[in-house]
Amino acid sequence: MTKVVKIKYIPVENSIAEWATKKSLMKRWDGLNIHTLNRWLTEMRENKKFKHYVINPTHKLVFINLDGFEEFLTWKEKN
Repeated sequence: MTKVVKIKYIPVENSIAEWATKKSLMKRWDGLNIHTLNRWLTEMRENKKFKHYVINPTHKLVFINLDGFEEFLTWKEKN
């Protein structure tokens, strides 16, 4: 049985950011936990269509493109 994850999108006022850290991404998507995010980022990195939306300049630092993440979620929902 698959566990249902409830996630709520929370927009940030006056936000013009294009990239986010894991922490800030989880603030935008209320209910998204670190384990699910890490699993999804792995899926994005392994997919040619989405891998350029995740940047790892260092081992610990990760930047995620906000539009790309939303596109990934839409794709994930359909597939």
